[in-house]
Amino acid sequence: MKALLTLFLIVFIDLLGFGIIIPIFPFVAGRMGADPWLITFGGAGVYALAQVLSTPIWGRLSDAVGRRPVLIVSMLGAVGGYVWLGLANTLSMLIAARIFSGLMSGNISAAFAYVADVTDPANRARGLGLIGAAFGLGFMFGPMLGGLLGGDDPAQASFLLPAMVSAGLSGVAFLGATFFLKESLPPGQRKAWGDGGRGLRSPLAAVSHSPVLLGVVGAVFLVSIGGTLLQSIFPIWGHDVLGLSPRDVGFAFFLMGLVGVTVQGVLVGRLATRFGEKKVLYGSAFLHAVGYVTMGLASDHVMLGLGAAFFAAGHASFNTTASSLLSLEADPREKGAALGAMQSASAAGRIVGPASSGAIYSGLGIHAPFLAGAILLVPAVMFLRRSHKGDAPH
Repeated sequence: MKALLTLFLIVFIDLLGFGIIIPIFPFVAGRMGADPWLITFGGAGVYALAQVLSTPIWGRLSDAVGRRPVLIVSMLGAVGGYVWLGLANTLSMLIAARIFSGLMSGNISAAFAYVADVTDPANRARGLGLIGAAFGLGFMFGPMLGGLLGGDDPAQASFLLPAMVSAGLSGVAFLGATFFLKESLPPGQRKAWGDGGRGLRSPLAAVSHSPVLLGVVGAVFLVSIGGTLLQSIFPIWGHDVLGLSPRDVGFAFFLMGLVGVTVQGVLVGRLATRFGEKKVLYGSAFLHAVGYVTMGLASDHVMLGLGAAFFAAGHASFNTTASSLLSLEADPREKGAALGAMQSASAAGRIVGPASSGAIYSGLGIHAPFLAGAILLVPAVMFLRRSHKGDAPH
């Protein structure tokens, strides 16, 4: 239990740091002179770009040396990343801090691999759901904290206090991993880093041999694009359409995080056990679609809240269940690398989404980002049809 609580804290802090920046980055970056493209891409996009590069390396390294050392070192790095963010007073420093934090956040693949190590297939979705709930909590409290401190005056928005709080929490997680986390991967089950001279490989190397694994990873990539299209444009769309302030945006993300925590911590494991991972994923795609359409057409706060709840339920159940399905399909000796490939695909989607959201919003209209997210669900579901182990209930 101590191990799962420590992992919960690690993942929570990773998402807290990601979430803090969402409601106030457009305003802080704009004040520092960022152009429109960098306003949507500079926060989540550069963070995800760094995460794409680091996640497969952290995951592969965890297969070679164990999960615990990777988690300890990356959490120590997270402390430095938050301090850097809080002290950033120029646009270049702000971007550099996000890059460094993204490099450290690749530890999520090791955290998911740890859970896969210590759970049997029947309980894996439930265990991953518990850790996945940390995503929802981080996504819930991060934007809320950023929004509260951002307030109603964009000219006064600052990262200093939330970043320092996050640095303190990262320090707590570092200590927890150091003193309470036992290694989950026995030496006999590790795969040497230089195996065949292929220690540093393509992010997709661990899944490239299997159309089934590639299908899951491809679906995660497409869903991630759609999700971050919405998340990155939401502060701007909310201000333009509904007059939302940074604080309002923070509370909207709080609602989404609350729904996500409930779904991941209470429902996902039970649903996967009863129906199988694939059926849960199909259901999550439907919830995504309802959320996109409802939010895109929202004309008041009630409709916005309903759409956000549907979207959050779909997104939360999808990410956790896809991790469970991938761990069932992957070679047991490459679970860390396979989950790293999935997290890398998710991070790649978080590059494409923010990079394109501004252009889609300004060029195609205020409804276009939501419509694009819904359309991307179609090929995502087609990719998922390749998998087979998640068809039957456990």
